[in-house]
Amino acid sequence: MTTGEKSKGRFGTITKYLRKYRLYIILGAASVICTNALMLVTPYITKLVFDLLEKRAPTGEILGYVAIAFSLAVVAGVFRFMMRRTIIWMSRHIEYELRRELFDHLLALSPSFYHDNRTGDIMTRATSDIEAVRMMIGPGIMHIANTAISSVIAISFMVYLSPKLTLYAVAPLILFPIAVNRLGNKVHKAYVKIQESFSSLTAFAQENLAGVRVVRAYRQEEAESSAFDAMSRHYWSLNLEMARVQAVFIPTLGFLASLLTLVVFYFGGRDVLAGNITLGTMVAFMAYLAMLFWPLFALGWVVSLYQRGMASLERINSILHTTPLIQNNGDSPHEGRMKGDIQVRNLRFAYNERPILDGISVHIKPGQTVGLVGPTGSGKTTLISLLTRLYPVPRGTIFIDSVDINDWSLGSLRSQIGVAPQEPFLFSDTIAANIRFGKGMGGDEDIREVASVAALSKDVDSFPRGYDTIVGERGITLSGGQKQRAAIARAVLTDPAILILDDATSSVDTETEHEISERIKHVLAGRTAIVISHRISSVKDADMILYLEEGRIVESGSHDDLVALGGRYADLHRSQLLELELEKL
Repeated sequence: MTTGEKSKGRFGTITKYLRKYRLYIILGAASVICTNALMLVTPYITKLVFDLLEKRAPTGEILGYVAIAFSLAVVAGVFRFMMRRTIIWMSRHIEYELRRELFDHLLALSPSFYHDNRTGDIMTRATSDIEAVRMMIGPGIMHIANTAISSVIAISFMVYLSPKLTLYAVAPLILFPIAVNRLGNKVHKAYVKIQESFSSLTAFAQENLAGVRVVRAYRQEEAESSAFDAMSRHYWSLNLEMARVQAVFIPTLGFLASLLTLVVFYFGGRDVLAGNITLGTMVAFMAYLAMLFWPLFALGWVVSLYQRGMASLERINSILHTTPLIQNNGDSPHEGRMKGDIQVRNLRFAYNERPILDGISVHIKPGQTVGLVGPTGSGKTTLISLLTRLYPVPRGTIFIDSVDINDWSLGSLRSQIGVAPQEPFLFSDTIAANIRFGKGMGGDEDIREVASVAALSKDVDSFPRGYDTIVGERGITLSGGQKQRAAIARAVLTDPAILILDDATSSVDTETEHEISERIKHVLAGRTAIVISHRISSVKDADMILYLEEGRIVESGSHDDLVALGGRYADLHRSQLLELELEKL
C-alpha cells in the first residue's frame, strides 16, 4: 500500500463528515478566494497612487483611489468573516459528531477491550485527540486554502509587474518545501510521543484519584507524587523538544524572507534608478512580496496542525476500527417477551486461551430459582456474563426460550435480564437516578417500593435529602452494602424476565441479607432467577443448586439433596454452620 493510500484510509473516518458539510466548505472556499482577491488588489492600487504622485496628479483623483482601497478592505473583511464563520463552524460540528461516534462505539465494545486499554488513555483520545483533528480540518483547511490562493494571486501580480524581479524572489523559495517536509516528519514523530505520554499521565492521575483511599491507607502519597512528577517531567521534556523544532523553523523562514527582501531591494532599486520600472511598481512589488511571506510562514504552522491531526486521527481510528465482538446477528434478530426458559448445552468457554467453563449443561425452567455456588474462579460470574452476551457465545450452546442466544436482539435480550453484580457501579448522581438508571423512568412510588425490597429504604430515609442525595463518584458516599442494595433495587425496577444476583449481598450483614431474602420472594415469583453466592443461606431455598468447580458442574440438586449427598456442598454447609456457632460464642 502506498503512502497516499494509507493517508486516504486514515482520513476516511472524517471524509463522510466533510461530504455532509460540503456546502459550507464550498462557501468557505469562495470566501477565501474573494477575501484574497480583494486584499491583493490593494498593493496594485498603491502602485497607481504612487504613479499619480510622481505625475503630480490632482488630489481628488488620488483620494478616489484611496476610497476604492478602503471600500475593498471593508468588503474583504466581510468575506473574511464569512470564511471563518463557515469553515470553523463546520469543524466544530464535525468535532461534535466525531466525539459522539467515538463514544457510541466505545459503548458497543466488549469488556475485553477495556481490560487491554486504560481509561485515561481512552479519555485522551476522546478529548485532546479529537480537538487536534478539529484543528486540522478547521483552521488547517482554512489556512492552507488561504496560503495557496493568496500565493497564486500574489505571484501572478508580481509576474505582471516585473517578471525579472519575480524570478529573483521566487527561485529561492524552492528551499521552503524541503524545510517544511523535514519539519513535518519531526513534528509527527514528536506529537505521537507527546500524546502517548499525555495518555499515560492522564491514566496515572485517573487511577490514583479513583484509588485515593488505597493510596492513603498504605501511606503511598509521596511515592505516587514522585511517580507522577517523573511522568509529568517526561511530558514536559517532550513538549520542549517540540518547541525546539518549531523554534528553529520560524527563524529559518525569517532569515530566508529577509534575504529575499534584500535581493529584491537590490535588483529592484537598480531597475528604478535605470528607469526600467516606476517607484510605484517597486512599492507594489515589495507589498506583494511581504504578503507572500505570511502564507509561507503560516505553512509551517499548517503542516504542524496536519501532522498533529493525522497522529491523533490514527489514535482515534485504532478505536473506531476495533470491531465489537458482540453484535446483532442477521437483519431481523429475535425479539419479544421472554418466558425465562434457559438451556445450556455443553458450554465451553476460554478467555485469552485460558479455559474457564468446561462442558456446562443445565436446563432452567421458567419461574425457577437456581443457586450457583463454588470456590472463587470456578466460572460462576463468567456463566452469567455469557447469558447477557458480554462475551462471544459459541453457537448452539445457550438457548433462551428455545432460541439460540446469538439470534436474540441485543437490546431485547439485555433489557429483559436484570443483573445486580457483586461490585456495583453507581454514577455521580442522586440515589433515585441510580435506581432509575436501568429503566430510564419510574415514579417515586416505584423507586420506594424496589428500595424497600432491597432493604435500602430505611437507610435512605435517614439521609437529609432522602432519594435526592448525591452519592458521589462511584457511589463513594455509600457503604459497600448500601451500594449493593441500590444495585438490587435497580435490577428489580426493570421488571426483568430473568433476574441475576451475582453475590449481590456479599457486603451485607446476615440480618439484612435475611431481610432481603424474605422481601424479594414475591419479586422472584413467576420469573427465572439465578442467585450466585458464597453463603449457603442465600441459596438454600432455591429450586436447584449447582456447585461449580474448575468450570464444571460437580454437584446439582436441592439443598436437602446436596447436604444428604455429603459432597463438596455439604462440606461448605458444615463449615459455614461452624462459623456461625463460633460467632455466637
